[in-house]
Amino acid sequence: MAELGNYLDDQVAAEVRQQLENHLSHCQTCQVVVDSTRKTVTIVTDSGSFDLPETAMKPLTEQIMNKIRSQQP
Repeated sequence: MAELGNYLDDQVAAEVRQQLENHLSHCQTCQVVVDSTRKTVTIVTDSGSFDLPETAMKPLTEQIMNKIRSQQP
C-alpha cells in the first residue's frame, strides 16, 4: 500500500510495478482498493469544484502524497 500513490501516478520502478501487478492479479481486496482509488481521483479531478492555483495545488499534493507514502503497515 505504501507504493499505491506512486503506482497510480505511474511513478514506480519497473520491478515494483511488476510486484504490484502480480499481487493485484490474485488479490481481489487490493483490486477493489486500486479501482476505488482511481475512481475517486477521477471524480475529484473531473468535478472542477476543487480547482486551485498551481502555487497552492503543488505543495498540497506533495503533502498528501508524502502522508500516503509514510503510512506503512
